[in-house]
Amino acid sequence: MELIKSVTAAFCFVGIAATVFDYISPSESFRLNIKQILALILIVSMLTPFIGSDLELRLPELSEITDLKEYNELNESVNKSYENVLKKTLENKVLEKLQTVDENIKKVVIQADVYEYNSLEVEKTKIYIAAKEISEEKRQKIEEELKNNIGESKVEFYEYDE
Repeated sequence: MELIKSVTAAFCFVGIAATVFDYISPSESFRLNIKQILALILIVSMLTPFIGSDLELRLPELSEITDLKEYNELNESVNKSYENVLKKTLENKVLEKLQTVDENIKKVVIQADVYEYNSLEVEKTKIYIAAKEISEEKRQKIEEELKNNIGESKVEFYEYDE
Protein backbone atom coordinates (compact mmCIF):
# COMPACT_ATOMS: atom_id res chain seq x y z
CA MET A 1 0.00 0.00 0.00
CA GLU A 2 2.87 2.36 0.81
CA LEU A 3 4.30 1.68 -2.64
CA ILE A 4 1.08 2.77 -4.35
CA LYS A 5 0.97 5.93 -2.24
CA SER A 6 4.53 6.81 -3.23
CA VAL A 7 3.88 6.24 -6.93
CA THR A 8 0.63 8.24 -6.81
CA ALA A 9 2.32 11.11 -4.98
CA ALA A 10 5.09 11.17 -7.59
CA PHE A 11 2.54 11.30 -10.42
CA CYS A 12 0.62 14.13 -8.72
CA PHE A 13 3.75 16.17 -8.05
CA VAL A 14 5.09 15.83 -11.58
CA GLY A 15 1.64 16.57 -13.04
CA ILE A 16 1.30 19.77 -11.02
CA ALA A 17 4.87 20.80 -11.83
CA ALA A 18 4.29 20.15 -15.55
CA THR A 19 1.18 22.34 -15.52
CA VAL A 20 2.93 25.18 -13.70
CA PHE A 21 5.97 25.08 -15.98
CA ASP A 22 3.73 24.92 -19.04
CA TYR A 23 2.09 28.19 -18.03
CA ILE A 24 5.30 30.06 -17.21
CA SER A 25 7.52 28.83 -20.05
CA PRO A 26 8.38 31.70 -22.43
CA SER A 27 8.86 29.72 -25.64
CA GLU A 28 8.00 26.42 -27.27
CA SER A 29 11.60 25.13 -27.25
CA PHE A 30 11.88 25.90 -23.53
CA ARG A 31 8.56 24.11 -22.97
CA LEU A 32 9.91 20.99 -24.70
CA ASN A 33 13.05 21.03 -22.54
CA ILE A 34 10.97 21.34 -19.37
CA LYS A 35 8.78 18.41 -20.44
CA GLN A 36 11.86 16.26 -21.04
CA ILE A 37 13.27 17.13 -17.62
CA LEU A 38 9.94 16.44 -15.93
CA ALA A 39 9.71 13.09 -17.76
CA LEU A 40 13.12 12.13 -16.38
CA ILE A 41 12.06 13.22 -12.89
CA LEU A 42 8.90 11.13 -13.26
CA ILE A 43 10.90 8.07 -14.30
CA VAL A 44 13.32 8.45 -11.38
CA SER A 45 10.49 9.06 -8.91
CA MET A 46 8.68 5.99 -10.25
CA LEU A 47 11.77 3.81 -9.82
CA THR A 48 12.65 5.08 -6.33
CA PRO A 49 9.86 3.20 -4.47
CA PHE A 50 10.84 -0.04 -6.20
CA ILE A 51 14.60 0.36 -5.74
CA GLY A 52 14.45 1.94 -2.31
CA SER A 53 15.34 5.32 -0.88
CA ASP A 54 19.08 4.68 -1.12
CA LEU A 55 19.15 5.76 -4.76
CA GLU A 56 21.99 8.22 -5.25
CA LEU A 57 23.12 9.99 -8.36
CA ARG A 58 26.81 10.88 -8.25
CA LEU A 59 28.84 12.52 -10.98
CA PRO A 60 32.41 12.84 -9.70
CA GLU A 61 33.63 13.87 -13.14
CA LEU A 62 31.32 16.90 -13.03
CA SER A 63 32.90 18.24 -9.84
CA GLU A 64 36.35 17.80 -11.39
CA ILE A 65 35.27 19.79 -14.46
CA THR A 66 33.77 22.64 -12.46
CA ASP A 67 37.01 23.04 -10.52
CA LEU A 68 38.98 23.75 -13.71
CA LYS A 69 40.12 27.30 -14.46
CA GLU A 70 39.01 26.95 -18.09
CA TYR A 71 35.48 26.05 -17.02
CA ASN A 72 35.24 29.13 -14.84
CA GLU A 73 36.57 31.35 -17.63
CA LEU A 74 34.09 29.86 -20.10
CA ASN A 75 31.25 30.25 -17.62
CA GLU A 76 32.18 33.91 -17.04
CA SER A 77 32.40 34.51 -20.79
CA VAL A 78 28.95 33.00 -21.37
CA ASN A 79 27.50 35.10 -18.54
CA LYS A 80 28.99 38.31 -19.98
CA SER A 81 27.73 37.45 -23.45
CA TYR A 82 24.25 36.78 -22.07
CA GLU A 83 24.33 40.06 -20.15
CA ASN A 84 25.32 42.00 -23.30
CA VAL A 85 22.57 40.40 -25.39
CA LEU A 86 20.04 41.10 -22.66
CA LYS A 87 21.08 44.77 -22.41
CA LYS A 88 21.06 45.29 -26.20
CA THR A 89 17.62 43.73 -26.50
CA LEU A 90 16.31 45.93 -23.70
CA GLU A 91 17.90 49.03 -25.24
CA ASN A 92 16.27 48.32 -28.61
CA LYS A 93 12.84 47.74 -27.06
CA VAL A 94 13.09 50.89 -24.94
CA LEU A 95 14.24 52.91 -27.96
CA GLU A 96 11.19 51.76 -29.92
CA LYS A 97 8.88 52.76 -27.06
CA LEU A 98 10.53 56.15 -26.54
CA GLN A 99 10.46 57.02 -30.23
CA THR A 100 6.67 56.98 -29.98
CA VAL A 101 7.01 59.82 -27.45
CA ASP A 102 9.63 61.79 -29.40
CA GLU A 103 10.99 60.89 -32.83
CA ASN A 104 14.20 62.83 -32.10
CA ILE A 105 15.39 60.10 -29.73
CA LYS A 106 18.16 58.31 -31.62
CA LYS A 107 19.89 56.09 -29.08
CA VAL A 108 19.36 54.55 -25.66
CA VAL A 109 22.19 53.20 -23.51
CA ILE A 110 21.26 51.25 -20.42
CA GLN A 111 23.64 50.64 -17.55
CA ALA A 112 22.42 47.57 -15.70
CA ASP A 113 23.57 44.54 -13.75
CA VAL A 114 22.31 40.97 -14.01
CA TYR A 115 21.62 39.43 -10.64
CA GLU A 116 20.54 36.05 -9.37
CA TYR A 117 17.86 34.27 -11.41
CA ASN A 118 18.75 36.43 -14.44
CA SER A 119 17.02 39.50 -13.07
CA LEU A 120 18.20 42.72 -14.65
CA GLU A 121 18.41 45.82 -12.47
CA VAL A 122 18.70 49.06 -14.42
CA GLU A 123 20.83 51.66 -12.68
CA LYS A 124 21.09 54.38 -15.31
CA THR A 125 19.50 55.15 -18.67
CA LYS A 126 21.19 57.50 -21.12
CA ILE A 127 18.92 59.04 -23.75
CA TYR A 128 20.54 60.55 -26.85
CA ILE A 129 18.35 63.13 -28.63
CA ALA A 130 18.97 64.75 -32.02
CA ALA A 131 17.83 68.16 -30.81
CA LYS A 132 19.42 71.04 -28.93
CA GLU A 133 16.66 71.20 -26.34
CA ILE A 134 13.83 69.05 -25.11
CA SER A 135 10.68 70.44 -23.53
CA GLU A 136 9.97 69.71 -19.90
CA GLU A 137 6.70 68.03 -20.92
CA LYS A 138 8.48 65.58 -23.25
CA ARG A 139 11.17 64.98 -20.63
CA GLN A 140 8.49 64.01 -18.12
CA LYS A 141 6.75 61.76 -20.66
CA ILE A 142 10.04 60.02 -21.42
CA GLU A 143 10.81 59.51 -17.74
CA GLU A 144 7.29 58.19 -17.14
CA GLU A 145 7.60 55.78 -20.07
CA LEU A 146 10.94 54.55 -18.70
CA LYS A 147 9.48 54.13 -15.23
CA ASN A 148 6.57 52.08 -16.64
CA ASN A 149 8.82 49.84 -18.76
CA ILE A 150 12.05 49.34 -16.84
CA GLY A 151 11.38 50.69 -13.36
CA GLU A 152 13.11 53.40 -11.40
CA SER A 153 16.50 54.42 -12.69
CA LYS A 154 18.58 57.52 -13.09
CA VAL A 155 17.83 59.17 -16.44
CA GLU A 156 20.35 61.35 -18.26
CA PHE A 157 19.78 63.26 -21.52
CA TYR A 158 22.50 63.89 -24.06
CA GLU A 159 22.67 65.56 -27.45
CA TYR A 160 23.08 62.94 -30.20
CA ASP A 161 26.23 63.32 -32.31
CA GLU A 162 26.63 61.11 -35.34
